[in-house]
Formats: sequence, structure tokens, C-alpha cells
Amino acid sequence: MVTDELPFGPDEIRSYLKVTGWSTVSGSDVAELWRLPGPTEEIVLVPMKPGAPDFAKRARILVADLARIGSEETRTVEDSIASVFHDVTDLRASHPSLRDGSIPLDAGFELFQSAKRLRVASAASTIRRQGHFRNFPTRAREQARDVRLGQTRKGSYIVPIISQARSPLDVYERGQNQIDIEVEETLFDRRVTATMSRALGVLEEMAGTDRAPTPSEITDSIGEGVSYELCQALSKVVNSEAVDSLDVTFNWSRVAAAPAGTPLEVEFNRDAIAIVEQVSDQLKTSVYSREHVIYGLVTDLRRHPDDETGKVGVQALLQRRSRTIWMDLPDTDYHTAVHCHDTGTAVRVRGVLTSPPGGTATMVVVDFGPDPSLGQ
Repeated sequence: MVTDELPFGPDEIRSYLKVTGWSTVSGSDVAELWRLPGPTEEIVLVPMKPGAPDFAKRARILVADLARIGSEETRTVEDSIASVFHDVTDLRASHPSLRDGSIPLDAGFELFQSAKRLRVASAASTIRRQGHFRNFPTRAREQARDVRLGQTRKGSYIVPIISQARSPLDVYERGQNQIDIEVEETLFDRRVTATMSRALGVLEEMAGTDRAPTPSEITDSIGEGVSYELCQALSKVVNSEAVDSLDVTFNWSRVAAAPAGTPLEVEFNRDAIAIVEQVSDQLKTSVYSREHVIYGLVTDLRRHPDDETGKVGVQALLQRRSRTIWMDLPDTDYHTAVHCHDTGTAVRVRGVLTSPPGGTATMVVVDFGPDPSLGQ
């Protein structure tokens, strides 16, 4: 819960303490005592009633204690607690002339616009893999309303994008047989950030070689979330006169494991952007094709001993409604589905989706496996 005076509440405080090595000693509905083991044992009091008149006062005393114990600035501790359930993506524009932490108006406008374009393009690729989006899915366009921008910071010029990493609740557990719509909606932000990180990483790899990427490499990059719109978001800011490079740093939430296979930082200078624009040109003129991506839980498994494939039902959100999508999987993927079902592991499935209104939703699968965005 977030109060009017502080950007965090008891849930954020308790989660922050857990991931920094503290444990509860005792407590009630009003307050808890937490302990940090070590040579000089420390005890702090955590207020638990955000509506209480003295909550803000007690919380600020707690922040000051944590800053003293950790030899940190109080603002740093406060920001860490406030963002414990969030991923923070820093966009940093650089140029030798940017020495006082300011940026020309036109370049700043493009940087803020690019923050929006990157999120919306990544959200679109999280829903379906497509080289060029003529029209973004509604859910992707809404992404710009779901995320927030933090205060700009010095360091050339940094714009932080703040997005949900996960719910304060546990995601899924062993034996769970249906998705939680609220949890799935929360996880969408983390999945978008993971898509952005992986797609930008692939672009950086292609731009970092001493040769132009091949047409097949560019086509394969679509499966990783690269799109014409993503490339354009990068090009517009780096081609600004006042900016000669853009780097993006992903600060993953401490309560949700970082997605596997994603870079922590990517950088694009003007030489790299020249390659990105080549990729962009091919994606704009490539044959129109798309594959949907769904995320959910394996809820149904059907296979006879002599069958070469198994029928699997994955419960996921389609148009923000819970539906079961049926698919036939070969032996290896079917065993993966069984494992994910038994452990309560969320899955990501990419393929051609058919979902007639009122009919059975089916998918011809291209890729099946555990959802990599959750760091499971």
C-alpha cells in the first residue's frame, strides 16, 4: 500500500527487509520487530498500520536506521524500498556537450518519446511476434498508461522507466489448476520488460559485428521481439543532433529473479544505429507474418501410451479473459509440459493461434517452454 506521504507501505518494507537479510523477531497488527544477524546485531521497528497518524514518522525513522546500518543515503534506501516490486529501466542519452545534466529540448523530447515507443513496441511483441506492426494491439497501446517515469537523473541525461515486476503475492504454486487474472495482469509488465531487454540485446549483437546481418538473421530476430517499430524508437533518439549514443540499463526487482538470457545493459552509438536502420528497412518491407505468444499454466494433459504427440491445455489470458488453448506437442515438449504442470511453473508458448468467438482456441506451436521472463 502506498500512502500520501511515502511512496511505499508495509508490504514494500517487509519485502525489502527479507531480500536484504533481515528476519522477523516478533510482531502484531500494529508493528513488527525485525533482526539483522551479525557481529553487532541490529533490531528495527516496522510500522504496520499505514493509516495510523504516526505511520510516516515511524517509517522515516526506520529508513534513517537502515541507511545508518547500511552506510547509505536515506534517499537511496527510500528509493530501494519503493521500487522493491518494480523493474527500473534507465535510458541514458550521451554526448560530449551534455556536461551539466541538461539536454536540448528537441533531444529531450525524442528521448521521452522513445521511452514510450520502446515500451509500446515491446508490449506488442510480447503479445505477438511480428516484424512490422501496422496497428498495435490495444493491450500494447495501453502499456504507456501502465508504466511510470521516475525523476530524471544526472549522468549525461537519464530517464527511468518504472514498471511492475510482480505481485506482492506468490506467483503460482505446485498443484494450482487455474491462472489468477489479477496476477497475470501484473506479470504483463515484467514480460514486456523482458521482451525489451532480449530484443535490444539481439539488436546490439547484430550491430556489434564487422558485417551486415543476413536476411535470415533479421528474420530470426523477430522471434526474439525485434520489430520495425523498436528499431525506429532507437534511431529517432540517437539521430538527434544533441545525442551520439543511447544506453539502456535494466535494474531488475530484487524480489523477482532476473529473466534468463537477458543483458543488463545495451548501448547504441551512431555506427550501431546505421546497422539498426538496415534491420529496420528489411523489417518494414518483409513479408507480413505473425505469431502469437501466450503465457499461462498447463492445466490439462492427455496422451495415450502409443501416441506420438500429446494434447495439452494451457490456461491463459486472451483479450483479458481466461481461456484454455489446446495444442498438440511432440514428445520432448510434452514432457516439458508435464514437468511445468507438476511444479506449477508458468509457460510461454509461441505459434499460430486460432480463437473463434465461442469456439475452441487452438495453437500450432513453434516454441514451448517455461516462461523465461519470470526467472523460474
